[in-house]
Amino acid sequence: MSDIFYGRGTHEQFDDYVDFINYVFGFNGKDSDFTRLLPKLYRPECDPAYHSFNVVADGRFKAAVGVFPSEQTVCGIKLRCVGIGNVAVHPRARGEGYMRRLMEMAIDDMIAGGADFSALGGRRQRYQYFGYDRAGTQYAFTVSADNIRHCFGNSPIPFKAIPVRADDADALDAIAALSAEQPYAPIRPREELYHILTSWRAHPWLVIDGGRPVGYAIINGDNVTEILARRDEDFIGIVRALYHAHRSSSLSIKLPAWQLAYIRALEPIAESITVGAPEMFSVYCYRRVIEAFLRLKATCTPLPDGELTALIHGRAGDEQLRIAVSGSAITVEPTDAKPDIELSHLEAMNYFFAPTCAARLSAPMHVQLWLPIPIWLYHADAV
Repeated sequence: MSDIFYGRGTHEQFDDYVDFINYVFGFNGKDSDFTRLLPKLYRPECDPAYHSFNVVADGRFKAAVGVFPSEQTVCGIKLRCVGIGNVAVHPRARGEGYMRRLMEMAIDDMIAGGADFSALGGRRQRYQYFGYDRAGTQYAFTVSADNIRHCFGNSPIPFKAIPVRADDADALDAIAALSAEQPYAPIRPREELYHILTSWRAHPWLVIDGGRPVGYAIINGDNVTEILARRDEDFIGIVRALYHAHRSSSLSIKLPAWQLAYIRALEPIAESITVGAPEMFSVYCYRRVIEAFLRLKATCTPLPDGELTALIHGRAGDEQLRIAVSGSAITVEPTDAKPDIELSHLEAMNYFFAPTCAARLSAPMHVQLWLPIPIWLYHADAV
């Protein structure tokens, strides 16, 4: 009978662990492997086997589910997110229930550890079983050569975009400082910043006016997955500088819903616009997540006064909340008042956070204008 272990791995298992997940995902371990794809997570010093719940039978990995924490400050509220990645089962071990057991272990560990929410990428129905669903709102704008030519002609490009190297300390410091100033600010250790920005085979760019930084972007292929301008009025100039430097036929610029100034600037220029939910999320503390991201929405959109009392049967337990907006004050607090609406976990994920939700159409008008709440995770912070 096999000796089967369920739990976190160890530093000494690094090679066996990475070889296993590379094999399951079809990577050759050289030019395609997890260490190159996600250097922020899979270098030996990051202890990726420890940040994974694993099944090991007779000394061999049979399954793994990666669990990697990150933090964000959202309008003064620090949120803890745990990303799920490299969900892997050996082909000859499928059908044994390993994935389900490891996912449940991982979720129980997140909740016990105080995670506010979790994120992952994957097939919708596969992960709905574990409480995840499509959520958040992303705008994707395609900007082509024709758009640039017709909208700007031969007018000079106001800024210059330069690629950022690992030893560009000043550029990385400028990126870190600009990111930290935002109402939504991922907490990225400075010593790990370059590894974070270059994960997913992405490349960071700094945009300068003379020698003065005016913004930055992260570009993955032809996708701008993160972009910030020091001043909103410089945003289009930054886009033009990136387009000129990147020398691609088009760029897809992906923006969260709360970057409203950028969205308004691109609307009259872009060739096409799509709106969708970029990630799968599961919320474990609705009180903190709703309050933080509703505050974030209020930074770009006026929210009407009103109240909503909701009973949510969440994955981490029931929460009965009073959500209220009064002037500039937003409060989300526990209540014993009779709920206006009662929701299961997946219903609540859809009602509060999905870009579209039929159930919201019958909500009071102030609730319809509050929602969806713009839960978010930049691609650089995804796992």
